[in-house]
Amino acid sequence: MNPTRSILIVTLTLGVTLGLTACQRGDGQITTLNARIPAAPPGAGVMAGYLDLRNGTQQALRCDAVSGPDFGAAEIHRTVVEDGQSRMLREQIVEAVPGAIVSLAPGGLHLMLFRPQRELRAGDQTVLTLRCGDTAVSATFQIQDLH
Repeated sequence: MNPTRSILIVTLTLGVTLGLTACQRGDGQITTLNARIPAAPPGAGVMAGYLDLRNGTQQALRCDAVSGPDFGAAEIHRTVVEDGQSRMLREQIVEAVPGAIVSLAPGGLHLMLFRPQRELRAGDQTVLTLRCGDTAVSATFQIQDLH
């Protein structure tokens, strides 16, 4: 067998193997629950997003980015209380060990959603995607009325 053909066969075999591994680790094993965004007053430039992220994979999950078409920018933040004052820190990483559920909720880790590209009212939906290493997971967020 010529060397070029051997390299091609090894490359194709490796590519198929890696593709199967990515599929096995993908969509069905990282799941989201309770994805919601509280409705904000008209013209608000910032909103918050909350969800539960379940790591059903066999590896630690490290999500470091979030995006969606309805926002100019999105970040992962953490609320901390220091000297009786509550403030938000840009965290930018959500980590979950295999089998864990991490809650992004008021008062802790959450999504900060900047510059809404359209008015989002109670009952509307929007999709946000979290990037977790070489995998991404999308969730449909329900805009909820707080009243």
